[in-house]
Parts: sequence; structure tokens; C-alpha cells
Amino acid sequence: MKLTRTLSAPLAAALGTAFLALSVLVAAPAGAQPADAVLRDFIPSGDYIVKIDGVEAPKAELYQSSQAPAFLIVANELSSPTLILPREQAVQTVSFMKLSKRADGNLDILADAQLTPAGSFRLEGRDVAFTIDGKEVSLVERPYLLGEQDLQGMLDYSPAYRRGADDYDPEAAAVKAIRSAGEPVRVRVYFGSWCGFCKQYVPRMLAVAQQLEGDVDFEFYGLPNGFGDEPAASRDEIDSVPTGIVYVDGKEVGRLNARDWESPEGTLRNLVTGS
Repeated sequence: MKLTRTLSAPLAAALGTAFLALSVLVAAPAGAQPADAVLRDFIPSGDYIVKIDGVEAPKAELYQSSQAPAFLIVANELSSPTLILPREQAVQTVSFMKLSKRADGNLDILADAQLTPAGSFRLEGRDVAFTIDGKEVSLVERPYLLGEQDLQGMLDYSPAYRRGADDYDPEAAAVKAIRSAGEPVRVRVYFGSWCGFCKQYVPRMLAVAQQLEGDVDFEFYGLPNGFGDEPAASRDEIDSVPTGIVYVDGKEVGRLNARDWESPEGTLRNLVTGS
């Protein structure tokens, strides 16, 4: 979900001690306080870059709730974790000690947390900006991945891509069958980093590519939104994303289209083995 879409439709300045506090919370067993019923399940998001006073804060962490239209920023440069609430067009802060980091890397806000109003945000084109702690903070939409990309670049681009790849467990038998192919195999994946379906399913192919690294040649090619007559897309007759083209010994043997991405390694095995 894009924040701008949500809007239109609807630390230690303090020290590393705050991050130390969170690591203690991670290691500790679940406490007496449950998570808030709504402000919970904050998942690492790669849709935006966090800038503070005009400079990217590379260690800032941005989370998006899967339960509510809300974003959470955790950054060394800010004195408290900061909530952005699109529905209220509000900015609020919460005590670091009222965050609970789960084993899966998601964050919850505890039910007894007190939220402190910190003003409102403004839209600057597609970006979101506000002032807090005397600092100008902005969420700048991450540039789309365009053109040729390698596996590592895909994994580094977005926490969502890496998380999706880490969470997906390809079928071992299918991977083994692909690895045992007697001829060279190349897979070319066309995707859009702006595409919600791609965000959900392309990481599965990244997981497959990790397991087959060195055995199968994987190529990833990012297309712009509304790619139309983009040269590579036109050449390979791409009319939707994601699309995976499978080559065996230099010849196209088939494609992965929309219905094939639940288990990409299964379709890939069938195409490579001719089964």
C-alpha cells in the first residue's frame, strides 16, 4: 500500500541506549502487556526513503502496519519512535519502551502506550514531510527499479523483497530437478517495483534464484509503470508483470504468467524438464 494512495482514498537524540532497550525487549519473553488491538503488526517497509534535514538516514527503520493505516519511523536522529497516521493526517510519538519487537522482525505497540501528539504532516508532491524535534523529516518515495538487475541488487532494494525471499521455502524436489537439467537454463523475469502483485510474488522467485545460484542464470528486469512500448518489453512481447521467460539451451520453452507465481519453482521445473 502506498501512503499517497491511502491519503487520497481516504533516541536517542538520545542515545543508542534506546536501540539497546529494544534489543532487550526482543530477547525478553512476552510481558504482561499485550499489543495494542490496532497499532500492531508493523512490517518493515521499503516503499520510502527516510530523510532528516534533507539527508538520507540510512539506519532509519520504516515500518507499515498491516492492521491499520499507520507508519512508524525508528531513527537514531529522533528522540522517540514516530507514528504517521494518514487517516487523521497526524504525527504522534510513542515511548521506545512501549514497542515490542517480535521474533519475525515485526513491531507491536503495547496496549498501555501513551501516544503524544506532535503536529501534522504535509504532502509535497508524492512525498510526506513534517517537523519534529526541530528537524525536518520527509518520506521520499523510493525510485523504481528500472532495467537490468541482479539477484543481490533485488534483495538490497527493499526490506519487503528480502523478507519475502526469506519467508518462502521452495519445494526441494523441484529445485533438485531444475538443478539436474542437462542443458543450460536461463530465466528472465520482467517485474515492476511499483506493482503490488510483484511485491508479493517476485520474492518467491528470488528465493528460488538463491537456491539455484550457479546452476541457473537468473535475470531481472524492472519496467516503469505503464511500460507501454519500453524497448525490452516490446522485444519480448511483455504485456503484464510479473512475467518470467524460461530458456533452455538458448531457446524459449515457456513463460510464467499470473497463475504460475504461487509456486514458481514448480512451473520452472515443468518447463525445464518438459513434464
